[in-house]
Amino acid sequence: MSKITSKSEETKLERTLRVAESNKEGTYEKRTEHLNSDGTAVFINRLVQEDSPYLLQHAHNPVNWFPWGEEAFEVSRSLNRPIFLSIGYSTCHWCHVMEVESFDNVEVAKVLNEHFVSIKMDREQYPDIDEIYMTGLQLISGHGGWPMSNFLLADGKPFFAATYFPPPNFRQLLLNIVDAWNEKYPELENSANKISDSINKMLGGEREVVKLNENLAKNVCEALSQREDRSLGGLAGAPKFPQEPLILFLLERAAVTREVSTLGFVTRALEGMGRGGIYDQVGGGFHRYSVDEEWLVPHFEKMLYNQSQLALIYLQAYRFTGDAYFKRVCDQTLTYVLRDMQLPEGGFYSATDADSEGAEGIFFLWTKDEIESALTEIEAKLIIDVYGITEVGNFEGSNILNLSRSFSDVEKMHGEDFAKRLDKVLLKLYKVREQREHPLRDEKLIVAWAAAFVNTLALAGSYFKNKDWVESAEKAIRLIVKKCVAKDFRLSRIYLNGNVSIEGQLEDYVNLIEAMLSLFDITSNLIFLNQANSLMLKCIDEFWDEESDRFYLSPANQLGPQLTRSSSAADGAVLSPTATAINCLYKLHQRKALITENTLVDYKKLADRGLSSLGGDVNENPMSHTSVLRRAEQNKRGSIELCQYSNDGLVKVSVIMQSNEDPSAKSLCFRVDLAPDWHVVATDATSQSYSPFFVAAHPKEEHWKVLDIYYPDPSGTVAPEGGTKILIYENEFRASVNLIRTQIPEDDFSFSALLVVTLQLCNDTHCLLPTTINFRV
Repeated sequence: MSKITSKSEETKLERTLRVAESNKEGTYEKRTEHLNSDGTAVFINRLVQEDSPYLLQHAHNPVNWFPWGEEAFEVSRSLNRPIFLSIGYSTCHWCHVMEVESFDNVEVAKVLNEHFVSIKMDREQYPDIDEIYMTGLQLISGHGGWPMSNFLLADGKPFFAATYFPPPNFRQLLLNIVDAWNEKYPELENSANKISDSINKMLGGEREVVKLNENLAKNVCEALSQREDRSLGGLAGAPKFPQEPLILFLLERAAVTREVSTLGFVTRALEGMGRGGIYDQVGGGFHRYSVDEEWLVPHFEKMLYNQSQLALIYLQAYRFTGDAYFKRVCDQTLTYVLRDMQLPEGGFYSATDADSEGAEGIFFLWTKDEIESALTEIEAKLIIDVYGITEVGNFEGSNILNLSRSFSDVEKMHGEDFAKRLDKVLLKLYKVREQREHPLRDEKLIVAWAAAFVNTLALAGSYFKNKDWVESAEKAIRLIVKKCVAKDFRLSRIYLNGNVSIEGQLEDYVNLIEAMLSLFDITSNLIFLNQANSLMLKCIDEFWDEESDRFYLSPANQLGPQLTRSSSAADGAVLSPTATAINCLYKLHQRKALITENTLVDYKKLADRGLSSLGGDVNENPMSHTSVLRRAEQNKRGSIELCQYSNDGLVKVSVIMQSNEDPSAKSLCFRVDLAPDWHVVATDATSQSYSPFFVAAHPKEEHWKVLDIYYPDPSGTVAPEGGTKILIYENEFRASVNLIRTQIPEDDFSFSALLVVTLQLCNDTHCLLPTTINFRV
């Protein structure tokens, strides 16, 4: 420990920290080479009092770390020292490298302790603060990444930032900064002020309110097409990230417009990722990104947010193409999380590491000998043929399993029941792999990430009629509500080892609201709707800025100095929380007649204002705002969701798919749920004064026609306003529809059909105006 306090204070602090070490004995790994013979650590710092697995990895470095908070900045001011702020996360490979090389290095620590106040921050705890300093890093160096190494004034303003440094370079940089601090402080201060002003302008500055450019969505598609790697899928170049916000935007656009090039970008990207090493061919689920352009060699950490976003994309891609391979990847990804990332009491862990046994990726790699010893001769030949296993390997002498050709081509080569035979062998390999030393699993539940996965799991469970998935989604929401939602609906972000911590961010609130709304749509359980409403009221109170018509991303009372309070609506590694918030506002408005708690908030008006305020941002940088643009396009073209509401929620219409893989036919069912005391005019109603319920191909639908429809028998009659009796449907009823393809042009592989549902609501006293709802199935 460095001598930044009096000797008596230092001794008292160390006693406190040693008690914390003793209390946590066996609950975390002491990641240091500096250990006493009795197993205690030679060095100890304030991070031992923290719960974050990432911070605990550094609790026994010789560096005198502080956690993020006001104390470190007070010490910086009192000692007139620069702050070194290191930001990373528990499953980051290069964070581990710098941890071992520099932060567990006594000589490097000596410089840090004598001349700096050092803060270690978990980016997953404070994504808002991470965004601020990542923006600063990008302004300074032109790129970003973790570990993020920031050098700050005592007020938190950055004057220099970079990422990973090897030990000699890092130590020399520290000494150079000490010299600059002592000899050129005015220059550092001037630089910090300029950088801070730029950060504030980018993330929290005032924007001009303008309308979205008319052809913006089309222009984004054309720009992305020019940047596509058409042979390997995704954006050209390396490293390659999944780019989920872009793909979701393109996928939804393709479903609506049937643009061949747009859907082609999506399918090539999903095919490339699914075949590559970025996808865990044995256990399912995706690694964070690939370092090469072929999707082959990943950094091997797995993040929960990638699983939720990519599983959703593969689900939607299956909906709109009927490609069974996309269904396979979606199923395997969800199965992986439920099997390996689920808390016993429900909910989901945040990530798994890239490293095990002191090396990156070793858990996921296979030699040819390992394959042959684990399997029978026939089984080994199958795996070697399918995944191209060789003696020399494709990564550091071992093999990353990947498909060199499409799954459908491989399936044709290996004959009937290939997928079943392959999965049986892959399960055998999975069980062998389970005997290896596992990468670290970060077992904190992050509400935003867990809720996003719940949303995907619930939607997939509903679509594939998998009750277990829906039940797991409900169980996770119940855990989050019980542990992380206070009585006043204030939200905590982190749940770990029975404890909650960290004030909820906008993304935590809105992702949880979105998941609750999906579960309400699927289960009709009003508890989910009312909880979503209460959370949104708290969210508006905490994050909505009445003057700018925007949502802030962070809570008002965030710890430490606040250089700015970001209201950025840009997408990042996760979908824009602002776009999700606006989407949830529209959804609550559409269901408002069913909400038990009476509220004076006009959700639609608020959503319209929020969307309008973002026009300038989206026009200026549309590729960074595709989630916002996607929501704007939905307002113009209609929703692609399979559950939609009419008349403020008095009627819900859901599509239940019966079959979807035949390119020339579809079979589906429309389920209609009605609010109490409301009815729908039946198909058999003969009065000219009313519009009977019917389903038809949309007038603009050119590729599909309705082959036949089976409507239910009317369930009763009413006589609105004492007039003529009409036949009605009550409560819940269903209509079965069969579609047939009328034309399949060679250049049109879009699989969706556009149908229109017409209905008219009535009760015992009056009828409402007829309404139509469009569905893409």
